[in-house]
Amino acid sequence: MGPIHFMWMLLLSGSLCVHVVRGVPIGTSSVNCAEGSDLTLGPVDEEYEGEVEVFNEIPVGNTVRLVAYAFPDHINFLELVYTPGSTNAIVRTKMALDADLLPQTGGQLWYSVMCVNSELENKQKLILTDLNDKAPIFEQKVYTKRISEIQAVNTEVIRVKAVDSDISININRITYRILDPAPADFEVRNDGAVLLKRPLNYNIAQNYKFTVEARDNGDLFDTADVLLEITDFDNLNPYFNHSLYQATIQEDQTGPFVTIQPEAIKAQDGDTGINVAIVYSISSVSPSKYLSNFNIDANSGVMSVVTGLDREEIPTVTVNIKASQQDDSLKTADALVSVTIEDVNDNAPEFDKASYSVTLLENSQIDTPVFRVTVTDLDKGGFVGTLWILPETVPFSILLDGTVIVKSSADLDRETVENFVFQIEARENDPPNHVVLADVNVTLLDENDNSPQFKSSRYEGKVFKNQTVGMLVTQVEAADLDAGVNGQVKYSIEFGNLEGYFSIDESTGEIKLEKNIPLEENKVLQFPLYVAARDGGGISRSSTVLVEILAPGDSKPKFLLSTYRGSIEEETDPGAVIVKVTFLAVTTVVPVTLQVLTDADKFAIDSKGIFTSKVKLDYEAQSNYSVQISISDGTSSDEATIVVLVIDINDNSPVFGASSVKHPVPEDTELGANLTAMTATDADDGFNRELRYALRGGEGKFAIDPKMGMVSLSGALDRETKAEFSLEVVAQDQGRPALSATATLLIQVSDVNDNVPSFSKTEYEVEVLETESVGTTLVTLEAVDLDEGTNGVVTYSVFQQDPPSTVAFFQLDSSTGELRLAQALDYGAVKVYNLMVQAADGGTPSLVGNGSVVVRVKDVNNNPPQFSAERYDVAVSENLASGAAVVTLEVTDEDEGGFSNGHFIFTSDTFNINKQGVVSLKSDVTLDRETKDNYVLQVVAVDKDGLNATAQLNITVLDYNDNTPQFPTLPDPIPFPEGEYSDKSPGEVYHILATDSDLGSNGEVTISICHTISLQGGWDATGCGSSGSGDQ
Repeated sequence: MGPIHFMWMLLLSGSLCVHVVRGVPIGTSSVNCAEGSDLTLGPVDEEYEGEVEVFNEIPVGNTVRLVAYAFPDHINFLELVYTPGSTNAIVRTKMALDADLLPQTGGQLWYSVMCVNSELENKQKLILTDLNDKAPIFEQKVYTKRISEIQAVNTEVIRVKAVDSDISININRITYRILDPAPADFEVRNDGAVLLKRPLNYNIAQNYKFTVEARDNGDLFDTADVLLEITDFDNLNPYFNHSLYQATIQEDQTGPFVTIQPEAIKAQDGDTGINVAIVYSISSVSPSKYLSNFNIDANSGVMSVVTGLDREEIPTVTVNIKASQQDDSLKTADALVSVTIEDVNDNAPEFDKASYSVTLLENSQIDTPVFRVTVTDLDKGGFVGTLWILPETVPFSILLDGTVIVKSSADLDRETVENFVFQIEARENDPPNHVVLADVNVTLLDENDNSPQFKSSRYEGKVFKNQTVGMLVTQVEAADLDAGVNGQVKYSIEFGNLEGYFSIDESTGEIKLEKNIPLEENKVLQFPLYVAARDGGGISRSSTVLVEILAPGDSKPKFLLSTYRGSIEEETDPGAVIVKVTFLAVTTVVPVTLQVLTDADKFAIDSKGIFTSKVKLDYEAQSNYSVQISISDGTSSDEATIVVLVIDINDNSPVFGASSVKHPVPEDTELGANLTAMTATDADDGFNRELRYALRGGEGKFAIDPKMGMVSLSGALDRETKAEFSLEVVAQDQGRPALSATATLLIQVSDVNDNVPSFSKTEYEVEVLETESVGTTLVTLEAVDLDEGTNGVVTYSVFQQDPPSTVAFFQLDSSTGELRLAQALDYGAVKVYNLMVQAADGGTPSLVGNGSVVVRVKDVNNNPPQFSAERYDVAVSENLASGAAVVTLEVTDEDEGGFSNGHFIFTSDTFNINKQGVVSLKSDVTLDRETKDNYVLQVVAVDKDGLNATAQLNITVLDYNDNTPQFPTLPDPIPFPEGEYSDKSPGEVYHILATDSDLGSNGEVTISICHTISLQGGWDATGCGSSGSGDQ
């Protein structure tokens, strides 16, 4: 290389300078009174209080003071602590810093420390980190507006606005929403505009009220009410409440309709908010000729009849009515009114005859038709009413169809009443209840329904020794109530006149002697004649009577037997007939006397020979009697004996030895076992003293031997079901009627240990807080043993605990069943204990019942969350993508549910953390190592009850070659001193310092010198040389 080439070679050196500013709340600076300075400090969270910056190296002889930098109000937050002559000063806060009060600088606090001597300022900008400490605030708490129901869909109805005083756009960004119950008719955009989403209808809703929420990114919010009043628009026709009305009027009625269904005629404007007045009119009437008969009030809609109608001419009329808006006759509605004309009861009913005269055979049966009347009525429906017979005492009634029938056959007796005169009344049901009457005369026709009746029920006659043929013995007389031949009577002797001693006159009824009767001594001959009386009816009726004719001889009384026998039951009331004694005597001529000669105090006899008792006899006292009797007519007499046998009756009831007996029986007694004998005695004889036994009660568990009275067990006993049985033992004799006696047998069932104690629940469940005190009663177990005494005394115990433990966690009171906590619980150690418990009774052998208790330990939030590490060191490249994850912080919590319901407190403008603990770069942030190469963050994990833990996260930003080397400004031309320069003796001409903000090899700079040489042919060539070590 020639000398000229060496002349361009320079000895150059390259260097790399890196300056890192750490953002900390307290900064340290030097006061530059020679040139002043302009620095940026921070960031520091707003609300910070304390020392902001320490100034050092204040030149001797200079004085400093705190002055405003651009914004005078900023230094209201600060004060300068400085002693004149000192080389140090401190800037500290006078009040908590608030970024939200520094909107002009985006939350930066500007101030300056001025050197008084030189008046140069050391300007400082303190970056404040905005915290989400301001909730959005609506400009109004209530927004109101009136809107028309024809408001267009998807147009803005009203706009709400809330302001968030936080200065950071990441914090003060507001979203709006309508809170539930949100009407589907509206939605709100994030600019606060409320839009209509569905058409409005004033008739459905006149007002809307809903609440709008404004919420910032930090979940702080405010609410405001929106009240919308909907105004009506005249776009609907009027309408009737019903399309069809029904009215009923009476014929000849005029004036307003009294009733109309389903309600009074009414029409109204479809636009209820405007409600224009309605005009009513009649459009047409069918049939049309009745148009003039009706009118409708134009204002009220009340219909009336102008001219009365005749129902017989027209029963129904249809009226078409119209309702028009007063301000627009083209807006109309139509309806129909169906008018029914009702009949008026203005005609009285009429009988087909004014009077009725009929005949009826007496004794006609009940319901026999007599005759029928016809009643008519010119009104609608004809005659509708009731038919009555007056007076009601006559033996006739009338059916609905007008048929008169026999009501009482017994009263149709011509011989009592020959004819009946009465009236038939026809009465309408409806007002004015017209009444008409018709006269009736019913004459009864005779039938042969009466037999001849004798005037005496018995006739007598006597024939003595002076008898003569043809003499009148007696006369009978009968009468017949029937008329004519039915009432003519003739007499005859039917039987009893075999010897022909008597004859009778068929017309007069006189009985005469036809021939002499041969009389007998001491005897009265009797001739019972049966005389008949017959009438002259077509079917003759007759009746008979007894005519007794006596013919006595000479009197000598005597008994027919020497001994008579009779019997009587004991205890029979006095006057009982024992036997009838027969004797011969002419008692009708010569009276006789009968007497009891022995035992006259107990027996008596009458003149007819009837032997009776005078007192009650007792079989047990005397079972038979021999009684002497006599008969005498005063001249002659006779005697006889009556043997009386007294018959035993069942007059003694059985008697138990004791009326009430108690007997204990063990409940496990075998079936069929004899329990006790219940016997009775009876003082009677024979069957009357033979006893049979029976049981009442006992529910079928007991039986008794019917002859022996032994009570035995026939059904199983269970004292716990029933401890006593009250039985009634009946002893009954075999007499007729049978007599009985009762005794009470009280069976007392004694206990046997046959019932296992039973817990009230198969499994008890109890929940207990893990912090519950030892000794606390958790639950009281209850077991029931139906046995009694010691058999029913229950003792409680725990025989198994799962999971097991060296020392039992629970203690069960053996007497009361109270389950108490014996050891402190720990939810983290055991969540559920299963206890097997038993209840044993005091019987021998003891019976045991088992149960279980499930104790669920309830967690108490007494454990704070725990990070997996107290400090996390993470390195990421500065070219990390926005939104990318950096690290996941693992947090555990020994309480129930772990940390699933917890959250993180994390303040950073650069990084986010989600509920899962994933720390990621914010989506709108990128890293720049050259600006900031390290982040020290505090992360707080807070559980649902506020217990928390803190961890430190150190994020180191690794370099990425994203900066180009930078030359300083070079003079042009570059001056250099004269001299000789060669490869062997190079010399420094100019020192060029190039820099690169990157680190390591990314920040190593290689400097090259390039020069251009002109070549032949007009070409230029450029050549460069570099210093391999970067120092040329």
